[in-house]
Amino acid sequence: MKKADQFELVDQAQNVFEEASKRYEGLLTELDETESVRTTSLAITISDSLKNLNRKIHAFQVGTIDLNKLLDEFIFEKDMISGELGIQTTGHVQLKRFAKRLLQSIDEFISKTGGKKKKIRRKIENQYSHEQKSKAVAYLLWFFGGFGVLGLHRFYLGRIGTGLGWLFSWGLFGFGALYDLFALSGMVDDQNYMNQLREVKLKQLSQKTESQ
Repeated sequence: MKKADQFELVDQAQNVFEEASKRYEGLLTELDETESVRTTSLAITISDSLKNLNRKIHAFQVGTIDLNKLLDEFIFEKDMISGELGIQTTGHVQLKRFAKRLLQSIDEFISKTGGKKKKIRRKIENQYSHEQKSKAVAYLLWFFGGFGVLGLHRFYLGRIGTGLGWLFSWGLFGFGALYDLFALSGMVDDQNYMNQLREVKLKQLSQKTESQ
């Protein structure tokens, strides 16, 4: 793909995802009038993904990263959102609907840039680590991370957004850290399930694209 075509597609994506960020903030504001959704794992995942994609789009535009790296980020965020949706048995309907529309926009960009087949195979072979997370390690990180306030256990489970939140707020002023003491076992189970689900789906996609 010519450089000019790359920039045109990325400029279009910038408009799409900047608008998506505005709509998402409006949705959260609307939902928070009746119930708190900002602290749910799906809401945090969507928020982190939008921020990351907008940052990486800007990085491409100023020449810090190339299109292949940008595609890596898009596929990574797609898998994060898909994985979170996969383990959601409850949650706000409007939030799930927004996540599905966001996935469609991400997938459209991946397809337009011609990176879907190549990047999915590359992710399976090189990038993703699907090892099972250990509850013992998670609890040790909780203990040695200031009884959970540093969020080390959340970083270990791949929950970077909330890990940073815990780090800068001292575990939500200790309340979040205390909550994690009782919820950590289930969090590890959820992460292991999500890793297994993601691995199966990516392998299926890889087999499908290789057969086309």
